[in-house]
Amino acid sequence: MAQSELAIQAPVEVLAPQLDLCDVLATTAAIEELFKTAFIPTDRASQYFRWLDELRLLKQCGRVIGPREVGKSRASAHYKAEDRKRVSCVKAWSNSSSKRLFSQILRDINHAAPTGKRQDLRSRLAGCLEPFGIELLLIDNADNLQREALLDLKQLHEESGVPIVLIGGQELDSSLQNFDLLTCFPTLFEFDRLDDEDFQKTLRTIELDILALPQASHLTEGTLFETLLISTQTHIGVLIKILTKAVLHSLKKGHGRVDEAVLHNIATRYGKRYIPPEARRKLELSES
Repeated sequence: MAQSELAIQAPVEVLAPQLDLCDVLATTAAIEELFKTAFIPTDRASQYFRWLDELRLLKQCGRVIGPREVGKSRASAHYKAEDRKRVSCVKAWSNSSSKRLFSQILRDINHAAPTGKRQDLRSRLAGCLEPFGIELLLIDNADNLQREALLDLKQLHEESGVPIVLIGGQELDSSLQNFDLLTCFPTLFEFDRLDDEDFQKTLRTIELDILALPQASHLTEGTLFETLLISTQTHIGVLIKILTKAVLHSLKKGHGRVDEAVLHNIATRYGKRYIPPEARRKLELSES
């Protein structure tokens, strides 16, 4: 599968120096929509796509393990979108049973009969994957699967020959080991946070193709880069949320770029626990 490129998007309208609140909200909404719809290519995602291609070729099952907010779900959905007719990708619900999961997959591949008893759904799915041309099943949020569902996925692979990839965090590995199923999904891809070089390239892509503000923010330089590096720990999901908020508040203050002070104020508070004022003052005094 060829390396994916950022989809061409309609450019965000260049803003006038002075913006009213409606303009600010409209521009921020347009940027937020681009973050939702446009796939941002990274080196990590490209490595992941090549790994998935190998599993399809070898017809082997595997698992993708990584922390939250690193782009596992977005990359998996994009891989499916690029090869929609041959890849199924679903997200497991909390405490998901075999019946619910198999019904989701049948709906995803547009089967005419996606409901029924658990035994019927598994045999129906095993029998239709090859005729439907499905070459790979991606199960996101696989941490949520019940033991029964994991066992049935093992059986589904044995019956159909279609490789299955489970996607989740460390809890997924623990569950598989506890249920003696780790060797059934033996190939591991560690989908970790971006390294510094990949993070810089991602920032350049975001600034040019997503934000497209009237003035250059220079996100990959100086204090701005250090703030983003420290506050996000190079998690792309956290980066997107912080930048979206920083753009909104920067524009509201009349800036045509991401303002350094605004970004710092947002980034240093994002995802932090609440500290009462008195405790905060004591902490500040102890650090001074």
